[in-house]
Amino acid sequence: MQQDFFDVPGHLVSPSQLNIPKARELGLALETGRVEYAQLIETKKALEDREVVVFEVGVEIPQLMVHPIQPRERISVTFEVTDDYIPKTEALRCDFPQVPHLNLHLQEFPRYLCIYADRYEDVKRRWTAARFVQSIRDWLALTAKGKLHQTDQPLEPLLLNFFGNITIPCDLSAHEETPDLLYVTKPMISIADDKPFLIAHRQASSQNALDYLVSVHRSPPHVHGVINSYPTSLEKLAIMVQSTGLDLLQDLRDRLKLWHKEIPNLQDLKVLILILFPRTRIKGGPEERVDPWTFWSEASLHVLGSKLGVWEKRSEKLGLLIPTDSTRKGADISVGVLNTAYELTADLASVLNGRRTDKKIHLAAIGQGALGSQVVLNLARSCFGGTWTLIDNDILMPHNLARHALFKEFIGSPKADGVAMLANEIVSDFKPFSTLRADVLSPGNLEPSLRDALQKSQLILDMSASVSVARRLAMDIQEGGRRVSLFLAPTGEDLILLAEDRARETTLDAIEMQYYRAVLEDQRLKDHLNLKEGQQRYGQSCRDITFTLPHNLIAMHAAIGATALQNLIDLPQASIIIWRSDKDQNVQCINVTPKPVVRLKKGDWTIVTDESLLEKLYSFRQERLPNETGGVLLGAFDVERRHIYITSSLLSPPDSLELSTGYVRGCKGLKETLTQVGKSTNEMIEYIGEWHSHPPSSNTAPSNYDIQLFQWLTQTMGGEGLPAVMIIVGEHGEYSIFVGEMLEDKISFSKEAPFE
Repeated sequence: MQQDFFDVPGHLVSPSQLNIPKARELGLALETGRVEYAQLIETKKALEDREVVVFEVGVEIPQLMVHPIQPRERISVTFEVTDDYIPKTEALRCDFPQVPHLNLHLQEFPRYLCIYADRYEDVKRRWTAARFVQSIRDWLALTAKGKLHQTDQPLEPLLLNFFGNITIPCDLSAHEETPDLLYVTKPMISIADDKPFLIAHRQASSQNALDYLVSVHRSPPHVHGVINSYPTSLEKLAIMVQSTGLDLLQDLRDRLKLWHKEIPNLQDLKVLILILFPRTRIKGGPEERVDPWTFWSEASLHVLGSKLGVWEKRSEKLGLLIPTDSTRKGADISVGVLNTAYELTADLASVLNGRRTDKKIHLAAIGQGALGSQVVLNLARSCFGGTWTLIDNDILMPHNLARHALFKEFIGSPKADGVAMLANEIVSDFKPFSTLRADVLSPGNLEPSLRDALQKSQLILDMSASVSVARRLAMDIQEGGRRVSLFLAPTGEDLILLAEDRARETTLDAIEMQYYRAVLEDQRLKDHLNLKEGQQRYGQSCRDITFTLPHNLIAMHAAIGATALQNLIDLPQASIIIWRSDKDQNVQCINVTPKPVVRLKKGDWTIVTDESLLEKLYSFRQERLPNETGGVLLGAFDVERRHIYITSSLLSPPDSLELSTGYVRGCKGLKETLTQVGKSTNEMIEYIGEWHSHPPSSNTAPSNYDIQLFQWLTQTMGGEGLPAVMIIVGEHGEYSIFVGEMLEDKISFSKEAPFE
């Protein structure tokens, strides 16, 4: 079958007569057969020192093609002397199809192939004739299969050189009423460039406003591409879009008449034309996307109306022509194409960040300091979660700028409001951040608002770095979903995440205690909570003190924390995670599995411990049988809430007396050990009482000696206003815990015997 091909201008030369290095390399490689699956047709010298290589290339095509590519296609490649641009690659077959991933130029034919997605500066480093031909073969093969086109790429041809750029409201792509008019501003920071960057808005703005307006038009839905060549005039543009059923010139005339009456002060504004092309996969099918095209013109409304036969200027006034002179079609109004992009949407932001989720929840974030502000803005860029309430009553001070996400224009402003303002400006179709300027510990008359914000939150994120705030959230406020605490160790080198389970069976206060136990017992956490030296005063108050801490550590941990929170949302269980960084920025992740919590009510005190601690005591007893053993209990008192946390224990000191008939705890090295416990946990864990075991065949009822010991313990602890605490460990997982008075309170695990 005879194929018709476009002719290439220029005069014939041999490949050896070519002067442009890449043209010569390609021509000689084809002539000598050094490029597989390709055959040289001709080489030419064209105008303006351009050189052209024409060849045929073999294409691997499938049996079922999406686009009709031939097994052999004729290609021309035009090289420039300057080598500043990708060589112009055209398919010379006269009936080469309209396919995705074409470049747009003045003529629709020959089709201009878009071979590379990368910048030519990056391509040139690895460019060879053989690789270039293979890229063309790959392009043709993938096009035949319908696999070349990216899902986020417009279905129209691509434009190599845009006249400029414009962003348009994201909601224009929706199936809703399209506005006739948009207003234009320039970027906050403009650059001196021949190619303008414009921002279109639904509402007029006095800030950065430009003397342009955008006339918006929407074509009927269609299947095939419309803009197949570069229109050079308004008349040619109108002819192109006519096939869709859009009468662009009549639309413009009607609007000009309306604007002439209603908005006379717009006559000197220049006009941009935005056309929205809804696309369907099949004729009559649903709209799948809306491709926007914006066309630049230097013509003002005044000039445009005259060129389209709407009015004429007489005696310094515009007069409408009746009837309209429809012979004037804008042939002498030049247009250029602007690269058009929708504003960022929440869905696209989520996709670009690698997250697709239908889970939309409300979150409350308490604490918008250095860590909190950066974590929130990291999550805001991916539109994580859903809606947020940022809770903080602090204001931004000058010294905060060293590590905070806000900048100096926000000094003196509430931190929460500043962070919310920035976060709400990231995407255009969703403003998810609200604020509450409240102190969680002393909200005053904002207590109802605080509880309401927490009640509607499926996740409450505490980044206040305050134990008091975490305790209040865990124990005093029952509204809302699971609590998560995210904070830095005193050195700033470690990040800690404590998370309740989704059902809140393991609450944040109990998880905090298990975290302290890990600090005491896991060698990987040695020195984890050591205090950092280097306090700096930033004001005159005795409390105006901050720590020296590099911002890069805050930024690193904010990124880690944001990722961890995104992962946490899908996990129902409680979590304890510590990320430790070293001086070389290596990060070690340490996971600690929280154990089931055991709670007991004893008088007006609540005892909180967990199965891991009870397992440990039972294990110590088993190791020392048939003798009794014991030691001291470690934990914490929350006197305000009447809670006693039994967190860990120490082995029997070496000078202890362990007999089958009794036990006397020694004290060798105990004082030093307790001092180290306080130092290792930043004084959060302390001595709280005693424990000992009973021998086989004995219950956990206190002996006379136990009663005497408890009396001594009561006097000792009472001196500090604290209750005595004692645990007696018996057989088959039985325990008796005594608080304040020697009344037996037995715990039995004998049915399941989990510790034997």
